Amino acid sequence: MVKSGKDIFTGGGRIIRMFPILGCTVIGTFIGYIGGKMQSFSSSSLSFVTSGSTHHGYNGSCEILHSYKPRPTVMNGNIVGEIVPDSLIPLYDPKFLQFNVTRSMLQKSRPVVGNTQRLHSFLKKLHAKHCTTVLFLGGSVTAGHNTKGGLKDSFPRFFMDWLNERYPCENSDRSLGKHLTKRTQQNSAQTNFISWDVISVMETLDLVIIEFNVNDSFIAANPHALEDKGREGASKDYISVWYNEILLRRLLLLRKPDPVAIITFNADYIGRTWAPKPYSDPDKDRKTTFRNNQEPLKFWLSSMYEIPMISASTWMLPFAGKKGTNWQFNRNNSYSTSLFHADKCCHPKRGGHLILSLVLAYCLLEEEKNMFSSSNDVILDIEQDFSAAVDPILRDPMYLSEDEERMYVRHDSVSQLLDFTDPSGHEKWKNQVCENDGWNWFADNREKDKFGLIANDVSGGKHLSLEVFGGKHGLVEISYVISYENFGLSLVWIDDDRTSGKKEEELCLKETTGLIGSERGVEILVASWDEKASVPTVTVLRQRVKEGQPKFIHICLTPKSESRQGKENKFKLLSVRLY
Repeated sequence: MVKSGKDIFTGGGRIIRMFPILGCTVIGTFIGYIGGKMQSFSSSSLSFVTSGSTHHGYNGSCEILHSYKPRPTVMNGNIVGEIVPDSLIPLYDPKFLQFNVTRSMLQKSRPVVGNTQRLHSFLKKLHAKHCTTVLFLGGSVTAGHNTKGGLKDSFPRFFMDWLNERYPCENSDRSLGKHLTKRTQQNSAQTNFISWDVISVMETLDLVIIEFNVNDSFIAANPHALEDKGREGASKDYISVWYNEILLRRLLLLRKPDPVAIITFNADYIGRTWAPKPYSDPDKDRKTTFRNNQEPLKFWLSSMYEIPMISASTWMLPFAGKKGTNWQFNRNNSYSTSLFHADKCCHPKRGGHLILSLVLAYCLLEEEKNMFSSSNDVILDIEQDFSAAVDPILRDPMYLSEDEERMYVRHDSVSQLLDFTDPSGHEKWKNQVCENDGWNWFADNREKDKFGLIANDVSGGKHLSLEVFGGKHGLVEISYVISYENFGLSLVWIDDDRTSGKKEEELCLKETTGLIGSERGVEILVASWDEKASVPTVTVLRQRVKEGQPKFIHICLTPKSESRQGKENKFKLLSVRLY
């Protein structure tokens, strides 16, 4: 029964009075009449969308809840025209895309919606015209490897161009600003774990996009575990989730200055593991759980930690092979793996990166619609993001022991890091170098952005001495690059001498094929393997250094073995950490 002047509607847990509703309706209709034909209506908080006009949302007291400019009108049903601002439409012309993209494909790109509270905070900053900072954590796919333009032709560049066009921002003086891009030189969960200081010192961060679907499959060992993880702990899948859980927990606790929004992004997959012989070994590959595809692991962790997950590979990979393996690598198939990739591994061409950018943009716009259309929905307490609170609460770790949580997540232990990957970090470690015979600090990749201390000599004997101090746990960690050609072996030992000893010098000039006697305290760092990939790896030395104790770490390059691929004999040191 309707009573005049009384409460007659209940929406989303709020009482909406009749007279304010009528007033808002009149105002909204007037705005719709001025701006053009009214196109949509939402009853939870009355809102009107007009083509080319501003979108206003009202509550029961006629207060504007939000105001934003709608997406461009769809032209001929083209989903690209719906996502991309007019100024960028030429960039996404169908002739530049790797293949045709439909709405149903993009709808498959959100396998885990997760908790969107942090993402909504990021979207609200965009609507308030705040200039934000987006950090991309990823490997060679994120870096645009094997595209002609490198980073200029990568999905982070295309996505950030879209973000700046779609959500222009203002500086403090109201002048036109720009959303900023951040990257690290690390390319897996393990190496970002090792060089976490690079992320923690960043002044501001609003959104972090994590893309490790390919590179985490190359993590070979877990030297950081503080307990015996058993047989399962030695598997690549377990090692991957162990490092990824630490990374997610660190990011959830990070404040820059607000809690950062986090997206897990599965941008690509390793193509050759699906290829027939001679490019791959089907007999071997079918005996793996996920064919080196990390997506199911990312799905598991993202769902348990309620991290929004966006994926292109979740529908691209099935499309590529749904007519069989031979069709997956047939160039007459527009969605084939061999057409999408620029090489035998996993690197999309420029047109593929444009599609990856569309996937990210589409999912962000869809969440924007959800945010405004559900502004009055009831949210139960259990649905809140407790990790974003002033006193954050994280679920109990799934893979970490109590000691590992304290040491690696809560940072109860202080560590000393010599990071040779930081392009601006030379001043931080140069005084720790006590002796240097033939090691040079530079970036040896095509893009000139992957730095390290590098020795390269087929005769070996190149020696480096670093002064260090022991940490609480006495552990010494060495990170370096491992590759399939032009890389060799180095020896490492710890002692009290600034320079190398005579016995060690003799060892460094001999070709090393077997194990070095442990009685000498010398260990081998193997930077060569058969896998056709160049990735960082890490080892924790058997030798320990007591807390506060000064020591010298020696690393020397050994002569090239005839059995190794390539003409060079290189070793690239990335970092040394004591904790």
